[in-house]
Amino acid sequence: MPKMPNVYPMSNGTFRASVSLGFDPITGKRIHKFKNGFKTQKEALEWRMRILADFGKGSLSSNSSMTFKKFLDDYFIPDYQSQVRQRTFDMSRSKFKRLAYFDNMKLSDILPPHVKQWQNAMFIEGLSNNYIRSVHQILQQVFDLAVRLGMLPSNVAKQVGNVKKDKPKVDFWTVEEFQKFISTFDKSDIYDLLYFTTFWFFFMTGVRTSELQAIEWSKIDFDSGTVLIDCSMYYKNQKEWYVTDTKSISGNRLLYLDDDTLENLQYWKQAQAQIGECRFVFSLVGSPLVKSTP
Repeated sequence: MPKMPNVYPMSNGTFRASVSLGFDPITGKRIHKFKNGFKTQKEALEWRMRILADFGKGSLSSNSSMTFKKFLDDYFIPDYQSQVRQRTFDMSRSKFKRLAYFDNMKLSDILPPHVKQWQNAMFIEGLSNNYIRSVHQILQQVFDLAVRLGMLPSNVAKQVGNVKKDKPKVDFWTVEEFQKFISTFDKSDIYDLLYFTTFWFFFMTGVRTSELQAIEWSKIDFDSGTVLIDCSMYYKNQKEWYVTDTKSISGNRLLYLDDDTLENLQYWKQAQAQIGECRFVFSLVGSPLVKSTP
């Protein structure tokens, strides 16, 4: 018989078997069972199968008796934080609070009707479908982890399914509307000049706000007429911000700029230099442009 996982030959010719039975609901430690002295590998394997079968019939409940809140705080949130960007984690904090509906329930007691009632409660509150979808995705990830850790047999959030996705209506400016808006800025005023250059760049390139905030002068090549987009700004406040890589390789791109945009950037660069040296293109004081400006 080929070698089987968790079945080990001993020096005396017998076999030893081990089986993992999830986690203790009180200590949170993994539960292992071992047995020695099997005469054959087949006997050891059959013992493992019996233990797992018994566990599936009733023992699973002992692992899933942990409350939802304890599992969320002790297992899911630390695991989630280690796998996502800080920006993503910070944005998810408010969604974690939406899961408080399940806080005092045991994992094993949460059934599909409870998940549906939770969704309906958010509908009644007036939350958008897209927001409810994003919170449901977090809930589904919580139960996915519980299933992977052997604490639940299945994912009830997947059973219920997510809500229907809204089709957002996106309004685009026409060239005429943009020209009317951009003409309202007084380019003799340093602040208006910054806003003029910022909105012009937005309209002509379509970059994201976090990408625009992270653009440094070194990324603009006036000779070739290009700007390299390969970074993103994580901005919490004036004292806490930092530049990160874009989320994916496909997010890195070289954009070609038209002559008017290059001319506006050159004009802004000269005006900015009179204030002092600035690392970022769209900045007055060295720190990134605030998202809510103006």
